[in-house]
Amino acid sequence: MKRVLMSLCAAMVAGAALATVPATDQYLPALGHAFGAADVNGVRPWWRGDVWIFNPSSTQSATVTIFLLRRQANPSPESRVITVDPGDTRYLQDVIYGTFGYDNLFAGLRLLSSIPVLVTAESYDANVTVVNKVQGTAGQFFAALPANLALQLGEASDLPGFDQDGTGTAGTFRSNLAVVETTGNPVNYNLQIYNSSGSLVGTKSYSLGAREVGQINYVITDVTGATGTNDRVRVVVTGGTGRMIAVGSRIDNRTGDPSTIDMVAIHQSGQFEGIVLSASNGTTVDGGLQLVIGGGVLTDFQGVAGIPCGSDSFTLDFSPTGGSNVAVAPDGTFTTSVSINYSDGTNNLFTTNWTLAGARAADGTWSGTLTSDTTNGANVGGYNYTTCNVLGVTRQWRAAWTGGNS
Repeated sequence: MKRVLMSLCAAMVAGAALATVPATDQYLPALGHAFGAADVNGVRPWWRGDVWIFNPSSTQSATVTIFLLRRQANPSPESRVITVDPGDTRYLQDVIYGTFGYDNLFAGLRLLSSIPVLVTAESYDANVTVVNKVQGTAGQFFAALPANLALQLGEASDLPGFDQDGTGTAGTFRSNLAVVETTGNPVNYNLQIYNSSGSLVGTKSYSLGAREVGQINYVITDVTGATGTNDRVRVVVTGGTGRMIAVGSRIDNRTGDPSTIDMVAIHQSGQFEGIVLSASNGTTVDGGLQLVIGGGVLTDFQGVAGIPCGSDSFTLDFSPTGGSNVAVAPDGTFTTSVSINYSDGTNNLFTTNWTLAGARAADGTWSGTLTSDTTNGANVGGYNYTTCNVLGVTRQWRAAWTGGNS
């Protein structure tokens, strides 16, 4: 009986990114030092962007390279290098002008650091006049998004809460979408607009070059040709070898005050590990499972599970030879199987066909069933393996992301 030792998680790990976390490669898709679109009164916002870089290490300094990503392909972007000492926070005020020296420019930033750092930012209108007060600002918080959350071919994400209730800036709100490519390769994508009841009302194709930043102003109108309120934007990567991040902005046309709309950030690719459960009562049983998923495809899997043999049971490992190539369906499900002849090194003892079915939950975790059908049991070495000939033994499983590309 062959065996395999695997590092399998016994506790589930949250799949969604629920808080800002330190990282070494991260992006801010939309900052600027430039005028924006005039409001209904003809007043134009003065867009500015501030960045904070916190080094959580108590012992190591962080070397941070900041790349300026323009709204074009950026194969060799301009950059600046700064150092953040242990426990320090660097404040880069009006970063596009103050750090890079540019006026009248909207751009994104890539921050590549020698150790994990925490990056946050504010994009704000510096031309806000409040009655009986001096001129002030109105802005939105941005958390830098780690590169490993970027979408690749076969993946999609949603951004809810877009409003465009008038033409351009004529209504109460307008909404824009900022995007950035994160690998240095081109990427093609579709934007789909869904109304508040979940009905598709429009779709349109777009593309990005290498580390290009893009912004789709009045995105609902750009895609559908109409207005809409409480709409959801779905980003679907349809081609190319690149990966992309998206973030939305909902702006009050009366005050210029923007609000951030983050994309649903779950781990869609990488290595997922988990546990095998009894189908009858959900308790943990012997075994575990490891999935490798990338670009909407289950590329490999391996596991350990027990089969009944009369009053005995045998714990077996299973995996496809040479990996697998099973597409994850648009609804986040897959089914695959592998048939394995188990032997003692000389004699075939029995054959087990393993059927693995899974579905991805909204938080990025996976669950499903593992079914074994065992046949061809032999009587070898004084043991009657025909007792292992049992069909339809079903177990449940759960798995969560543990590493690799997301």
